[in-house]
Amino acid sequence: MKIPLCASFGLWLASAAHAQTIVLDQAFSDWDAVPVAGANPANDHLKLVQAASNAGWAFFRVTLGEELALDESIVPHALELWVDVDGNPNTGHNAPSQGWELEIDFVQGEVRRYNANGVLTTLGFNDVGLHQSPTYSADDVELALSRADVNMAGAAVRWQWFDGLHGQYLPSEPATTELSNAASDHVPVPLERGPGTALRCMWWNMNGRMDQSGPQAAMGRMVAAVAPDVIGFCEVSDVSAGEVKGLLESWLPGSTWNVVKDDYDLMVASTLELGQGYPGVYRSFPVVVETGPVLGLPTLFTSSHLKCCGGPDNEAQRQSEADEYMAFQRDAMTPGGQLDLPNGAPIVFGGDLNMVGLSGPIHTLVTGDIFDNAAFGPDFAPDWDGTAMTELAVVQADRPMDYTWRNDNSDYMPGKLDYAIVSDGVVGVERMFGLQTSDMDAARLATYNLQAGDTWTASDHMPVVVDLAWGGDASEDLDEDGVPDGLDNCPEVPNPAQADFNGNGMGDACEDSDNDGLWDAEELNWGTDPLVQDTDGDGLTDSVEIYLYNSDPLSSDTDGDGVSDSIELLFPPTSGCPGDLNNDQSVTIADLLLLLSSIGQVC
Repeated sequence: MKIPLCASFGLWLASAAHAQTIVLDQAFSDWDAVPVAGANPANDHLKLVQAASNAGWAFFRVTLGEELALDESIVPHALELWVDVDGNPNTGHNAPSQGWELEIDFVQGEVRRYNANGVLTTLGFNDVGLHQSPTYSADDVELALSRADVNMAGAAVRWQWFDGLHGQYLPSEPATTELSNAASDHVPVPLERGPGTALRCMWWNMNGRMDQSGPQAAMGRMVAAVAPDVIGFCEVSDVSAGEVKGLLESWLPGSTWNVVKDDYDLMVASTLELGQGYPGVYRSFPVVVETGPVLGLPTLFTSSHLKCCGGPDNEAQRQSEADEYMAFQRDAMTPGGQLDLPNGAPIVFGGDLNMVGLSGPIHTLVTGDIFDNAAFGPDFAPDWDGTAMTELAVVQADRPMDYTWRNDNSDYMPGKLDYAIVSDGVVGVERMFGLQTSDMDAARLATYNLQAGDTWTASDHMPVVVDLAWGGDASEDLDEDGVPDGLDNCPEVPNPAQADFNGNGMGDACEDSDNDGLWDAEELNWGTDPLVQDTDGDGLTDSVEIYLYNSDPLSSDTDGDGVSDSIELLFPPTSGCPGDLNNDQSVTIADLLLLLSSIGQVC
């Protein structure tokens, strides 16, 4: 049972061994079964902390009262995690009262490590195997610390969070958590396509290595193992589209690839035909992939590489690039733009988004909430069902973590820089994974003809793979006309042929273009003009003629007696009942409708 934030008493300051493999994926439901070690829901800063472990990792969660990027100071803070790896307060820093072996200072990007006698060594995040999710700013963060790298081999670990900016601790006294030696329960993801997959997408930052023979060999093995249908490449300024086409066809013999490149370092490659590309969108390259044979409609597929790194200028540039792309997507979903996507066409966006620092750009790409409306126009719902897109929680095939970039010699811990965002209103996700071959066992490597070093030989980013099928909320068929709602131009009215005479995206069966009371489909069937209320110009609307009097909407004088239909209907010579305009011997609403339809007529 999830322990609510308001449970501020009776918290676990000494918890039993809790075997738990936490998946670092920006989701937190797997923490529901983990005891809360400290909670202060009224606090504006530190609110809740938890810890869990398995044989390989100690996991920590911190819930905050504000959104922070732990390893950056763009939002000022001074959060630290203190860990007594041997569970003994009489060894380490400030012994005997504290006894910390590790003080992880996130803003300074350093780990202060003390030996049993309190002697200090300053290390980096990667020296202690630290991992974090999400990489960008958040008010809920989960971390993993390598037990082997910090020699956490005892029966318990003591720990505490410290907020140096506000002088606060959580829990108020160090928590002691017994350690579990249970193995990880993560089940490796098969690299084969998920059942029902219609389109396998991949995004990959190539780190400028596609012209190098050693990386090419590793790339080839990985592409052959994954066998994607469409790939979004970035950092490929060193190779041409033709060179990449040749590489792909050599890696996948018998395949034919279509490859287009933007004006710098982005490419889209596909075994399906490619339509128009739009290189003018800065640092994103949207391309129409002709997926009609597999998904029923073309797909808008984008390879993106947003501005790198932290700092106010880079943050602002990355946000502007996200705004600009979403303005393009809004235009593509709106009839009359530079690209008119058919209603319900799948939209998939991905690549190296360099999501460090503030979360604003990913929020914009998912929700359609544009930051600079003055420059890039209004906010909008970016999925066809009127909701947000979905950022996929892509976890590695052989490790329950979502990072896609890693450099153990850098000052930065591994991070999720590469993303996949999909219009889940019209497509379902059958399988997704990142591929880090160094985690695969010998049997899996042999099965897929891979080598342990392939991922990091090929690039400093791992590829992100997503299998798509037709699905989502918009795949329902409310009117049971055989056309899924996501594709249906009349989702609540049967329109199996999807007739749309004026091409405005609204079907003839559910649009009354001239507001005369007849659907466009009815008018086309009768031969009347769906854009004119009174086709024959006799003063009676087409619907009044057809449904109220059964006169001919295509002739102003149905009986050919030289008197227009409206005059005969409004002033019938044989009626003996005042107000009986339709001569049915009673005064009803039908007579009123006839009178209203003649207002404005010159006789």
